[in-house]
Amino acid sequence: MNWKKLLVKKALIGRLPFADNLRDFKRKISGYPPNTQNMELTIKNYERIKAALEKSGSRIEGSTILEIGSGWFPVIPILLARDGAKKVCMSDLNVHMDDITFRETVRYLKSYFPNDDYIQKIISFSSLPIDYLAPFNSSEISNKSIDIVMSNNVLEHIPRGDIYNLFSSLRSKVSDCCIMVHVIDHSDHFEHHDKSISKIEFLTWSEEKHALINYLIKDGENRMRHHEYPQVFIDSGFEVIDEEAILDEKTMEAVETLDLVYPYSKMSPEQLATLTSIFSLKPL
Repeated sequence: MNWKKLLVKKALIGRLPFADNLRDFKRKISGYPPNTQNMELTIKNYERIKAALEKSGSRIEGSTILEIGSGWFPVIPILLARDGAKKVCMSDLNVHMDDITFRETVRYLKSYFPNDDYIQKIISFSSLPIDYLAPFNSSEISNKSIDIVMSNNVLEHIPRGDIYNLFSSLRSKVSDCCIMVHVIDHSDHFEHHDKSISKIEFLTWSEEKHALINYLIKDGENRMRHHEYPQVFIDSGFEVIDEEAILDEKTMEAVETLDLVYPYSKMSPEQLATLTSIFSLKPL
């Protein structure tokens, strides 16, 4: 879909005063089947998160885990439960998951893992060691009770100052040996739907245009690049113990053809073309 048409669609839906009721009604009538590509990517990123945790010496089994921004389909919380987490706190700024999207998630996972006994035996959300915290408020979490914090393609949707506020509020909630792992997608998310534009097309927008589009669609990106995140983490009480920056070669080649705005016009091609980050953090 052309990204401008998608923008109009998202803006109309996002700004309708009865949008949530309309969405609920549509789900009840026609269901809400997940996008299989998104589900496959989520499972792939979960494996990346597991690998980062193992590298840091952390274990899912027996841990209390907070996922930031679980979304509509609780793939990662269910897989964490399967892998032995003591308790999983899935969280969102607003309520997204419901009985319909949970049921669709379980149906998808059962087809994806046909030989997984744990997955095949899931019958209800209440049968799992998962709490749904939405709207999320960190004050609901006991001090030093969280062993692992993770997010999958979420931080890019949070303004820089709000990342600082969120992580600062979590600092007293995590245990002294807590490990955080965050997968971040630095690409222009409109490109996911419109392949005629660059993966960093949004870096050609003025601040005013970027702010307006984010206001209209409600779920835009902060445009932060990989190298800009560590200082925010440090300022909020966490240090980077490991990081992976994944370059996109086609974007590297396209950088010179784009009319980038400041400050992106002053950044190196490598900084601009890093489209996926995996950060592992621990408390300072």
